[in-house]
Amino acid sequence: MVQLTNFAAILAQAGTGGAGTLAATLALGNTTGGNDLEFSSGDGIVTTANGAGAGFGLSIAAGDAGGGVFVGGDLDLFAGSGSGGGADGTINLNGDVTVTGTLTLTNLRAGTGTPEGAEVADIGTTYSRTDGGAGNAVYFKMAGVGNTGWCPAGPHAVEFFTASGSPSFVTSRAVFDDPVTLGVVNMLVFWNGVLQREGATEDFTVVFGGASATVTLAVTPPSGDFITIQYLPE
Repeated sequence: MVQLTNFAAILAQAGTGGAGTLAATLALGNTTGGNDLEFSSGDGIVTTANGAGAGFGLSIAAGDAGGGVFVGGDLDLFAGSGSGGGADGTINLNGDVTVTGTLTLTNLRAGTGTPEGAEVADIGTTYSRTDGGAGNAVYFKMAGVGNTGWCPAGPHAVEFFTASGSPSFVTSRAVFDDPVTLGVVNMLVFWNGVLQREGATEDFTVVFGGASATVTLAVTPPSGDFITIQYLPE
């Protein structure tokens, strides 16, 4: 591949002596029609930003409804110096970005199932659970390293029960177990509207299961009393 560093060199290489136009230069070797630039799979385009002042290494503008940038393979964007020459490390996209495949960003993730114990990420990462529902469709990485420290964004689910002689009540969904003590309120239990305290020597205990949680009151409530369980679904 011949490496040309400026437009004058391109014209000289094409045999126009530097006096032609880009359209005329392209027409000399262009086989696709129009004024296209076509590169073979082994070649590419490398730009060098203007070191004497502010500017971009490469600017591509779509001037009409049919214009745009089509990439048949991978497109790598590396953020370097900003438009004013400062090292802001920003890639500026002016316009809409439509993705028909999968868009992967380091702090935005997506997948099925809970990310807890499965998705390695940094604190502050957001996870979209594609098979989630109300309360657990989005997770935040709040603490920990590796694949722990994820918490559902909420809101809490609320279930109502009427006592019928048993001290135990089973939720219809899995309940977030807060495995690394994030400090979130993952469950509240009310007996006839009175908030109960969790603990072996308090008002109730809870056992977390794979698809539900079982809340057991320390005292069996009389039949007909109302039990409300508010929880963060897993």
